[in-house]
Amino acid sequence: MQTNFLLGTIEITKPARLLLKRVPLDLIARHAVNEHGTLTRAERARNELSMKTIGPIKSRYRVDPTKTFTPHIVIENDKGWSTTIIRVE
Repeated sequence: MQTNFLLGTIEITKPARLLLKRVPLDLIARHAVNEHGTLTRAERARNELSMKTIGPIKSRYRVDPTKTFTPHIVIENDKGWSTTIIRVE
């Protein structure tokens, strides 16, 4: 898989790990190729700018995409792309 930006160190918060009951490699892969899930227009615009300026990049996915009331998992790179954090939103 060729990523569009560096992922750096990947960290998964304990609540995200417990909620998903797995390491979300599929979501990390989607994040890495700029398929950012359910973002707002403003968040998408920030991601586009961040691709040019090595700024923070954010993705948001439903824990269960078949149920609209399940929590979201957020994957976000920090500025400089040295760390990617996976957390519950």
